Amino acid sequence: MSTKQAPLRYYGIAELALVVSDLQRSLDFYVGLLGFRLAPFDVGEGGRILRIGRSRYVGLWQLGRWHSTYLSSERNARYFGQRLGQTHPVFAVHQDDVPRLAERLRTAGHEVDGPMPHGDGSLHLYVSDPDGHALEFWGRRPSPRRG
Repeated sequence: MSTKQAPLRYYGIAELALVVSDLQRSLDFYVGLLGFRLAPFDVGEGGRILRIGRSRYVGLWQLGRWHSTYLSSERNARYFGQRLGQTHPVFAVHQDDVPRLAERLRTAGHEVDGPMPHGDGSLHLYVSDPDGHALEFWGRRPSPRRG
C-alpha cells in the first residue's frame, strides 16, 4: 500500500550542463557565435556558467577536468565530466531571430538544418556544437499580454 506524498514543486530547468572536450572552443561557439553571456559565477577551473535568459543557464564542463569540491573523488567520477554524452537541448528563441541565427551559423561554417516550420507554426533550426551535441532552436513569439 502506498501513501500519498505531497507533490514536488518544480520551477523548470535551472542549468543544462554539457560535458565538452575543449572549453575554449565551446566558449567561442556558445558565447562568440550564439551570443550567450558569461554568468558571474566562479565554478573553478575547467567549467563556466553561461546565462541564456532570466534564471536560465548552460554549464560547460571540461571533460575530465571539472569537479565539485563538495564531493569525494569517487562521487565526482560518478557525476561530473568523465565522458562526452549525446544530448539534445532545445533553446527557445524569438521567432524573428531564427533566420538570422541560421545565417550566422552558416557564415561561420556550420551545417544547419532549417529554419523549418513545425506543426505549431513555429520555426525550428538544428545544428551541432563542436562536440556533436544536437542543438535545436525553437522559434517562439511572445504572448500578447492579457488584461
